[in-house]
Amino acid sequence: MTSSGTALIPLTFLSDPAEWPEERRRDALLIGEAGADGGWGDVADIPAASPFMNRHAAGCLCCTREPVAMVLAQVFQDRVVGRRPFFREVAILTGAQDLVAVRQQLENDVLVRARYRLVP
Repeated sequence: MTSSGTALIPLTFLSDPAEWPEERRRDALLIGEAGADGGWGDVADIPAASPFMNRHAAGCLCCTREPVAMVLAQVFQDRVVGRRPFFREVAILTGAQDLVAVRQQLENDVLVRARYRLVP
C-alpha cells in the first residue's frame, strides 16, 4: 500500500532527475535516460516510437499504445514476477515541452490508470 491508502503506484513527471528527493530514489523506478544515475532503485529506457505507428489495422497493439505506456506495462509485469527490483514509485523523465502530451496519453491508457496514480 502506498501512503495515500490506495494500491496504485504513484507516478510523477520530472524534467530534471535532481528534482526527485535523494532519500526516495532507492525505492523508485526512473523511466527515462539509461545513463541517469544517482541512487535510483532501477532505471528503464523509453523506446523510440514504432516505425509502424498508425500503419497497421485499427486496434493493432503496436499502433495504439504509446512507448511510455508500453514501458509502464512491462515494468509492472517484471516487478510482479521478480524480474525487476521492487519499486514503490515511478518517476518519468520527460522534457517540459512534452509533459502535457505524455501525461494526457497516460491518463487515457486504461492499463496505466489501473496500475498507476498520476501525481499532480
